[in-house]
Formats: sequence, C-alpha cells, structure tokens
Amino acid sequence: MRPLPRATQDMKQTGAMARPFIAFAALLALAGASAMPTHAQDDLAARMARDSVGDIQPGEYAAGDNVRFALVPSNGNFLLRFDGNPEVFVLYTDHASLGGRVLKYDSGTTALQVSSWGGVTLYTDAKPNGLPAVRDSDAPPVALAQISLSQLQAAALDETEHLAYTRKLTLNFTADWNDVSASPVLRALCYDTLENAAHGIERFAASAPARAAIAARISVVQIAMGKKPTIALRAKTLTVTYNPDHGFVGRASSRAIAHALGTVLGVKGG
Repeated sequence: MRPLPRATQDMKQTGAMARPFIAFAALLALAGASAMPTHAQDDLAARMARDSVGDIQPGEYAAGDNVRFALVPSNGNFLLRFDGNPEVFVLYTDHASLGGRVLKYDSGTTALQVSSWGGVTLYTDAKPNGLPAVRDSDAPPVALAQISLSQLQAAALDETEHLAYTRKLTLNFTADWNDVSASPVLRALCYDTLENAAHGIERFAASAPARAAIAARISVVQIAMGKKPTIALRAKTLTVTYNPDHGFVGRASSRAIAHALGTVLGVKGG
C-alpha cells in the first residue's frame, strides 16, 4: 500500500543526447463580471446574461452512477479531487459560450464545463462526451499531505516497485533528501510532485511504444526544486521540478506530466 494519499516550452535536441525541457504554463484565471439586466424577462435570461465566476459552485458532486468529486476554490482557481484518487488537480477557468465557464487541467484539456445557469458537465477519459454532475453537499478543505522524511523515501521506493510491476519499467525515483529533511513544506511538495510524476509516467506508459521509449531513454526520475514546474531530460535522468512557494499550483499534475513526456520523447502515450 502507498504510505499516504497521492506546459510547454520548445524542445531542443542535439545529437544522440537529448536535452528537452518542458514548462507547464498555467492558464490565467479570467474573472470578468457584468451587471445583471435590470429588466430581465425571466430567471433564465438573467442568468444567461451574467458573466460571473460565481456561477461555479464549490462542493461535492455526483456524476453518472458512480463518479464523485470535490471542487474547492483556491486563489482564483479551483482544486479538483475524485473520490478514490488522492491526486489534487488545479483547474483554471476560462470563458465559454453564453456566459458559461470551462475549467481546464494544467495540461490544457477540459475537466468541467459550467453553463451560465449553473449546469455542470464533467469530462473524463471514460466519458469524453461528458457526464452531467449535480452538487449534493459542501466540500471539506484540501491540503497537502504532511509526511516525514522516511515516509517520503518509502514512497519513492514504492513508486519504483509499482512501475516495475504495472509497466515493467525500471526507474529509480530520488530527490535531494538533505534539502527536504528539515522542512515539512518542502517534503509535502516533494512528495506530491513525486506521486504526480509516477502517476504521469504510468499514464503515459499505457502503450507499448511509450514504454519502450521510457525504457530506452530514462532510468532515474529526480524530483527537485525550481522556479516553475518543469520536466527536463538529460543523460537518462528525467528531472521534475516544483516551486514550494506556490502550493498545488507549484507542481504539475500527472496529466500535464504525461502530456509533456509525449513531447520530450516524441511518442504518443496511452
């Protein structure tokens, strides 16, 4: 069991040694608002005339027969977490037609669409055409996991063994343990980045060509601090960076990492 719940700049490549570098560009939250019509014909017309992020209601949602998720506001963005999945995704809001909103992952794909009158549609890998979602309760706050150094190191070993079992990949996850040992904040972000990196690699490596590319090009996954969330590949070491000052926004999601790996390795993932 796992110890605790668990972009793009141009690539340059020279000769046999690749030095690709991927940065995950955060979408800016757009929050324009216009006044409601003074003489609206009815409630529907009034709501469609509105242009407000306030139409996105935080809380616990149910979608389809068995999908539940929590949506929590955070510094102008939203945090998304599915039941049964410890990963926390940062969603960035953008305008949609008729005064609605679309919420996107840091990979650029759409997670949720909210109509101007408040209807919510969830898009998943299994249901790409969308599932209607209904809010049914408030959602608790979302926080980074507090983790000890020994738990962090155990998680690195666990992910190494997990990928060997599920994808037949031999990868060594590591970090600068001395840098993170004295800081709970650094350990929390390092752990979160490590988990997302592992999940992103597993997601990408669902196809045989992707697994072959990883096996040939990557042997070490290094988690390190940086100015922004990036991945860089050099001499078979994949470095995944995070910014500890920016919380959840300071690290890439597993979706963004899987997407970036496709660019770095030049192979379509699973």
